Amino acid sequence: MILYNNAFDLYHTIFRILHLLNKVSPTEKIEVERIRIWDFYLLFPTQIFNIKPKRHEIEFKKLLKQLKVKKENPYQIIIDQRKTLEQIKPYQIAALNCLASYKIIDKNMLLEDRIVIISKEILEQYITSLGEISPREKNIISIVTSTFFDISLPGVNGLKNRTNLIESKYDAK
Repeated sequence: MILYNNAFDLYHTIFRILHLLNKVSPTEKIEVERIRIWDFYLLFPTQIFNIKPKRHEIEFKKLLKQLKVKKENPYQIIIDQRKTLEQIKPYQIAALNCLASYKIIDKNMLLEDRIVIISKEILEQYITSLGEISPREKNIISIVTSTFFDISLPGVNGLKNRTNLIESKYDAK
């Protein structure tokens, strides 16, 4: 029996990352780990409910309530989120390298674990040629690119610590 999982499909990973980058300003520098976390939640939207919003994050709480995703999906049971993120890391890195080779993102910045969009025009051309995403995916993208963009990556209240997807204990303070 052959099973398809879009988590391990390089072309689908490129598709997801293109849509994530489309919501980012070309002047922004984004950490590779941040994009990997965003991609994880786009891929497994039920896992976003594991993030506990802080008391002052009222907008994030409202967005989670509006999200049209079942809290449990029997086809996407994840036992260990960190392990799953590490399993898809080679596909995410390969997708970013592919986007750098297409001159969509800066290759030199990618070597420094940062993502900077070089050509928004080429990015938009690829997105139009690939097609639209579902409304559910649009909701997830709007959450991660707005709410998660404002949260710092390292630190006690950082994205890495709050999502518990990437080790943050040894981050510089």
